[in-house]
Amino acid sequence: MANMRTAMDAAFWDLNISTPRTLDGTARSIPGEPIPLDRSTASKALRIQQLSLLGNGFPLGIIPSYSPTSRKELGSFALQSLLFKAATSNWWLGFTGQFRPKKLVSDIKAELSSVDEWELPILKDIGKHFLEKSLYAFGLCSQLSLTPSSSLLLSTEKHGEKKGRRLRAMLFHKARI
Repeated sequence: MANMRTAMDAAFWDLNISTPRTLDGTARSIPGEPIPLDRSTASKALRIQQLSLLGNGFPLGIIPSYSPTSRKELGSFALQSLLFKAATSNWWLGFTGQFRPKKLVSDIKAELSSVDEWELPILKDIGKHFLEKSLYAFGLCSQLSLTPSSSLLLSTEKHGEKKGRRLRAMLFHKARI
């Protein structure tokens, strides 16, 4: 029955699907594309809330993630973490970060294989690889409770390998029945 509900939801309105390609963990399905399996519909918990909860069980709060990228040299493995969070009774804010180590390791490995002698300029060149923007992604998310039954979610994220920034604003409201 759950698959029938997903099919009906996808046919009549936009459906949030779960994706590891964004820091907030959700994206809109594409009209005309096949509907996702029931397990791939988006979770009711926001990704930043999941990171906050899972961060307690992982060393240093670093959570591994597997998500293919459009650029193959970046690799599919990523490390995500909730870097900062602040909360009050009706508002919270979180800053998330993501790091893709595959490109860094392969670049340093290539740099070291071409070295004949160890000198200070070589270490500086290796240090420059850590500053490459394509290795990182950052996101900022905030939710404000407007009334007991409604809240406003604002989020933005920037991936180093992409030019633009992803912005999102959502109004959540619980209908009384």
